[in-house]
Amino acid sequence: MTASSATRTVSEIAETASELGALRDAAGSVLDRSWSVEAFRSMLDGPGPVWDTPLWDTIVAAGWPEVLVDESAGGGDGTLAQLCVLAECVGRAAAPVPLAATATAAWSENRPVDGVPLVLEATCALDGGRVSGSWSVVPFGMVATRLLVLAEDDGDVAFGVVDPTGPGARREPVTPLDHGPAAAVDLDGAPVEVLLRGDAARDRHRGALLRARLATTAEMVGIAATATASATEYATQREAFGRPIGAFQAVAHRLVDQRCDVEIGRALVTRAADAVDHGLPDAPALVSLAVFWALDRLRAVPEGAAQVFGGIGYTWEHEMHVHLRRSACAAAALGGRAEHRAPVVTWLRDRNTRRD
Repeated sequence: MTASSATRTVSEIAETASELGALRDAAGSVLDRSWSVEAFRSMLDGPGPVWDTPLWDTIVAAGWPEVLVDESAGGGDGTLAQLCVLAECVGRAAAPVPLAATATAAWSENRPVDGVPLVLEATCALDGGRVSGSWSVVPFGMVATRLLVLAEDDGDVAFGVVDPTGPGARREPVTPLDHGPAAAVDLDGAPVEVLLRGDAARDRHRGALLRARLATTAEMVGIAATATASATEYATQREAFGRPIGAFQAVAHRLVDQRCDVEIGRALVTRAADAVDHGLPDAPALVSLAVFWALDRLRAVPEGAAQVFGGIGYTWEHEMHVHLRRSACAAAALGGRAEHRAPVVTWLRDRNTRRD
């Protein structure tokens, strides 16, 4: 793909949308056969984290984590928009898998996934061939097999791989709201296999985080979509005063607003993914715009859906608290509103200046 989204014809855009729709249907079918919200909820009652190895093996066998890897390296040679569709399906199915994180890690190394590779966000210290740093919560950190880190020391910058089970590496389990296999990770002089140095290292790390954030936003689109769909179905069945509660304006307007939030979120994700794939200069701002929408609007959708269910929506037996938990954890991984508001404001100001 070489042409920017601004130069594509309407028919080309429609064809891409059709292809993404077909991918969404196919991926949804795979997850429907392999997982369910009930399975997630039942694991919350167990002693261990919410993690299902056979489910992850199914995802890996389908090639989803390798969608961004070049075909010549054994990957799917796909687009970020395709990864985001897959991530949205993961959100819809409440599948506890690190697709966004591992797919972007695979992109960083341009190699097929072997285990569970993760890219750590914060920069750590570099001392020769060793790195040091601490992360209080790393989602899926307890099942990670490779940690990709950016390390610096007096201008020397390296992007490389650390073995989380090797010398100088320690991880302790922590329990996030979604009960995933998260970990507190501490590296103290851990050996690092350097992949890139200098500006190339920074660019690779920045590109990985950009893609991971957008894919996580797409997962929030899926979470919001399934929460809204469940609430809408319930509103057509539950009656009050002899009428389905969906016939009351307060409920109907809430559901319509939530559906709009989902569709806008999906459109923002698709646009940002296209910009990243084509290397457009406004790609980081468009990603921040999609993330900000997720934090500002999508995060609240499962909460609104739970209110449609009334008291039963807040019980342990109901599925809605699963979506609430997953949405909260995904939002926490995206950072704060202020972090994403600033680049969006700058981008909009620059656009207006150019027009004047």
